[in-house]
This record gives sequence, C-alpha cells and structure tokens, in this order.
Amino acid sequence: MGQDVGTEQELDGALTAGLRLLESRDLAGFRALCTPGATVWQNDGDGTRTIDVRLEQIATFLDTVESLRFEVVRRFHKPGEALQQHVLELVAPDGTRSRVHATTYFRFEGGLIAEIEEHLS
Repeated sequence: MGQDVGTEQELDGALTAGLRLLESRDLAGFRALCTPGATVWQNDGDGTRTIDVRLEQIATFLDTVESLRFEVVRRFHKPGEALQQHVLELVAPDGTRSRVHATTYFRFEGGLIAEIEEHLS
C-alpha cells in the first residue's frame, strides 16, 4: 500500500515470527523483536504499559491454557506500521476450546516493534 514490497515482507516476517514465538511460549524471543522502550495499549481500561509488563501478564495467562494459536485473518500495511485482524484459538487444560477475536496495530522503529495497540472482542 504505497510501500515497497521488501519492507512489507519484512514487517510480515517479523509479525509472523512474533506470533509463532508467542504460540511456542517464547516470550524472551518475542521481547527481542521489540525496541527497549516498546509500549502496549489494550482495551482493558488499564491504559498504556511497557512491553515487559504486558509480557508478564501474558506469562500468567499462558499458565491457564494448554495451547494457543493465532489465525491471521488479514493484515494492512503503511510504511513502518501494520494493522492485523486475527483470531486467537485457545485450548484449556480440560480441552475446552475458545476463540478470541482481535485487531492489533503495530508501529515499528528500526525494524523492531515500538508500539502495540490491542483491541480484543
């Protein structure tokens, strides 16, 4: 969308790698894809927090699920930015399955994620 294909491919590659790291519970690997000062906003009413605080929350959440998988529905690009719609497919320890729909905005600096905005529904 007005950006050269190589850059768009790099953003897609970073985002896809990040999702696979989260699925495999490699939070340190995901953290390495982010700038030191990366921030996350989520529509939970708690406002903006650091990526490290958000990853601590994710670690606690991961303790409650057997598995998770991201199904990317679509992704839109602008230079240094991406907007992604996805479904998070969850399996609880008792086998119960659930799906969480989300729209997530990513802003990049120097090839790393600098800002994430998550809207879960």
